[in-house]
Amino acid sequence: MRPHAILFFFLTLNALGAAAGPGNPAEAPTLIPTRMLTVPEGFEVTVWARSPQLFNPTNIDVDAQGRVWVMEGVNYRKQAQPEGDRVVILEDTDGDGRADKSSVFVQEPVLNAPLGIAVIDNQVFISNAPDLIVYTDIDRDGKFDGRIDRREVLATGFNGRGHDHGLHSVTFGPDSWLYFNQGNTGALFTDRSTRTFRVGSVYDPRPTGNLPTFYWQPIDLAGAKSDDGHVYVGGFAVRMKPDGTAAEIIGHNFRNSYEQTVTSFGDMFQNDNDDTIGCRTAFLMEYGSAGFFSRDGTRGWNADRRPGQSIPTSEWRQEDPGVMPSGDVYGAGSPTGIAFNEGDALGKKWRGLLLSCEAGRNVVFGYLPKPDGAGYALERFAFLTSNREERFAGINRHPASSTLATSFRPSDVAVGPDGAIYVADWFDPKIGGNGQLDPGSNGAIYRIVPVGFKSIIPRLNLETVEGQIEALKSPAVNVRALGYRRLRDQGNAAIAPVAALLEDENPYLRARAIWLLAELGPEGRSRAESQLRSTDPLLRITAFR
Repeated sequence: MRPHAILFFFLTLNALGAAAGPGNPAEAPTLIPTRMLTVPEGFEVTVWARSPQLFNPTNIDVDAQGRVWVMEGVNYRKQAQPEGDRVVILEDTDGDGRADKSSVFVQEPVLNAPLGIAVIDNQVFISNAPDLIVYTDIDRDGKFDGRIDRREVLATGFNGRGHDHGLHSVTFGPDSWLYFNQGNTGALFTDRSTRTFRVGSVYDPRPTGNLPTFYWQPIDLAGAKSDDGHVYVGGFAVRMKPDGTAAEIIGHNFRNSYEQTVTSFGDMFQNDNDDTIGCRTAFLMEYGSAGFFSRDGTRGWNADRRPGQSIPTSEWRQEDPGVMPSGDVYGAGSPTGIAFNEGDALGKKWRGLLLSCEAGRNVVFGYLPKPDGAGYALERFAFLTSNREERFAGINRHPASSTLATSFRPSDVAVGPDGAIYVADWFDPKIGGNGQLDPGSNGAIYRIVPVGFKSIIPRLNLETVEGQIEALKSPAVNVRALGYRRLRDQGNAAIAPVAALLEDENPYLRARAIWLLAELGPEGRSRAESQLRSTDPLLRITAFR
């Protein structure tokens, strides 16, 4: 873009009321008026928080108290804050449906536009390439204090410091393991079982602003075997025990999947961006290859494109053996956060709703996945959008626009313990491309709920079995860990209350019970294995897993 054009957009943003920078006490920016946001009939969208309560949200999570934790990326492609990026906690203390308290959990110089946050009990996982950092809030006061609390690097060796294609967020799985992924900037990491994984490709992140981290680049690892005997290339997904042991790669050869969501059945969905017009939302077949690079990672898809092949077919190698289905390929874009709703607070029609943020298209896509052969059929619709006309602006070769409709950039979506949907907006006329145009690093959190919704956040007494079961039933994925771990620690004493969930009307709760019963000794395992004879194929596959 020409310099005078960039200046025009800066001036336009200032005219709209954008603050001059993070922490500026000036009046909050205009951002996107809720009247411009379209949601399905029967829903309403409200502003839950906005700058200066938060800035440049890269990722969010919602804890058991209904607090929204925000990972900020103010230092994206710049050093606006030498003291580093922040983890901010937003809270609605008076129950009026809007955050009125903002506090900082941690800020460190090493935090450079991290791409992920997960709050699992009193542990806060930050995905900050090259490290997966865990902050344990020992005194549970919501503020990291190095004299009391604990900070450790759970895993390291992920390339892409300060890069969009680096390390992405952690999710608590229904099996109690941790799930996360890495973009195609490459990785050379060793888990705490001392197994080393080497993942490379022909992708070179240096021209796009990758900050030097290691002596190697992705091409140096292309075709290298990992200690498990397999060759992995491109972006990849990992499943790992919470203590950092027993890591395994459960999918690879992505371009840059921003996040993953794991259902209670154990199914995993992700989105992935592209080189041209091949962005997609997909079911991740376990141990599958998405096909973006050649099998040894030394060639991109375009080098192997055959005559007559469309770009989406070639880009995801849909006519090559050993490649998983590409899912819903919708064209150019910039997919970001993803979430799956298993609760009924939105109405039973929306149980099983997959939500995928598409920042390039100013929309949060919705899907209601239906089993289809070895995967799922994904029929897309707009769940939340500011851009009904679907105008492209500020992405790929499309110049940025001064209109608010194309400045809504949903970076993440999460389901709260009250069942509400929370969407983070990285407000900017431009998306990705190694920069931003909003000088104020402004952002917002929107809440989507049914009209007339009353937010009820359960008060969990985790000293009781009833409270632990309530936590396990939470619609907020990482809150479930509070119940799962405490029930597992009880062993046989937890079998009866957990087995009672096998009769629940909600199949996702039945699935959670299967995973947990399998860890409750011989009797619990027998109860789990009995579901191999279930009439529901999704429960049968859960028991098999």
